[in-house]
Amino acid sequence: MRILIRGNSKDWIIAESIRAKAESELQKLLIESPSLIMIDEIRDGVSPLVYAISEFGLPGSGNTDVLAFSLDGDIAIIECKLATNPEIKRKVIGQILEYAAYLWQMSYDEVDGRIRKREGNNLAELVEDSVVGDWNEESFRNGVVQSLKNGSFILVIVVDELNEELKRIIRYINECSESAFSLHALEMRRFQIDKIEVLIPHLYGVSTKPPAGGKRKMWSEAEFFRVYEEVQPDSFEVVKDIYEWSRDEADRIWFGTGKETGSFTFHYLNEGKTISVFTIYTNGRLMLNYNWLSPQISEEMMKEFHERIHAIPTLSRIPSDFTKFPTIKVLEAFRDLENISEFKGVVKWLGDQLKS
Repeated sequence: MRILIRGNSKDWIIAESIRAKAESELQKLLIESPSLIMIDEIRDGVSPLVYAISEFGLPGSGNTDVLAFSLDGDIAIIECKLATNPEIKRKVIGQILEYAAYLWQMSYDEVDGRIRKREGNNLAELVEDSVVGDWNEESFRNGVVQSLKNGSFILVIVVDELNEELKRIIRYINECSESAFSLHALEMRRFQIDKIEVLIPHLYGVSTKPPAGGKRKMWSEAEFFRVYEEVQPDSFEVVKDIYEWSRDEADRIWFGTGKETGSFTFHYLNEGKTISVFTIYTNGRLMLNYNWLSPQISEEMMKEFHERIHAIPTLSRIPSDFTKFPTIKVLEAFRDLENISEFKGVVKWLGDQLKS
């Protein structure tokens, strides 16, 4: 490939090709600008990669060069190789699949904990720092959970120059398998003339068929309750009652984007902040959103809220660790009308405190 540039003169000048001296150069480019990987060309409708971490350690496997996240919770596993590296042919395929296998079914908390240990902030905070405009943390977290559970990763081998052997392997994997994941190569060619540097990224391996993992959707009220009644008939009326009450009490109800499991979340809105209180899933589980709630309200209010939750007999075993998302089966949390009434009362107490 040749790049010609013309300035004020009539003559075209050939830009000099720049060869990366180390794979860390490619890695640095992606850490600074993960959106260079055009994942909207890979999966229709997904948002750009906004945050990336280098050398993410996977127990039993090693370190991925780059692990990147989109606003929707899509996860990209990225390996960087120079054309001069003999591993660019076959070994890198096994390497990136091994990383995916060890990341698959890892919990959100474990991924978050490893990032927090490295970076000092949790994953949600780091993503939020990379966002311009509105962003929904719950949708992001649910997306990450689904990506980890299903293994629907975007695997990308980033090279300074792509060879035919790697192209053929990638094409075979994407076209001849029914995988949740997809494998791609990103060729990043750089050129320079005087003080001007040109980067030309070229994505290879975009398949013509949809991924087996499918596309995430935004659940609706009708779809949520259709699925809930089908899979959790014993607690359907309880959840319907809580939802109808929530529509009147909450400032906003947010439906999730899980591929298999639907959810709705109860929100208060206070001084521009989203106060996420609880989530109910179509698998019949109630999640108290302590991890999201505690940074948004005062320490005293959080402790009082927990004490009131803890006073409900069916929720007396909820731990006081405000960095977690305690979860309990709906049928265990709401055994009778009194438990439901007590729960509504605690949530309403929180809303009253926020409005006072």
